Amino acid sequence: MMPPYGPAPSPFTLTPAPTPSTRSVRVRAEGYLDYDTCDDFLVKATRYLDQIPAPDLLHLDCSGIDGLDSMGLAALLMLHRRCTAARVTLNLERLHPTVDRILRLTGTLEHLAPGSTTSGATTRPGDQARPSPGLDGDA
Repeated sequence: MMPPYGPAPSPFTLTPAPTPSTRSVRVRAEGYLDYDTCDDFLVKATRYLDQIPAPDLLHLDCSGIDGLDSMGLAALLMLHRRCTAARVTLNLERLHPTVDRILRLTGTLEHLAPGSTTSGATTRPGDQARPSPGLDGDA
């Protein structure tokens, strides 16, 4: 499915990033999460839950998600369910403004990123466009 406006969406990717703990996994998501990409996203993201030992935390950096449609939202909700079933905490980080807006409009922001509605964001102020430490080799 094409985004409603603008150029064709970029391909969707999940890129693992280093973490200081062996009990957590950090993944950067990039692209447009939609009908065409949600199945692949779920397969790849769920693989992190199957690691032995299983992580305690799955950090999903959402700053590279350009947008999502209803299937993309459903995929995020399904990943949350799978994490809960595996006793892994899903931590959505650095929500792209478009994703933040869709989650707020649908009433799913507090469910997927608890505490976000009271603090105004799941990111640190001013971090919307900058990569998380450790994602691109910086400290």
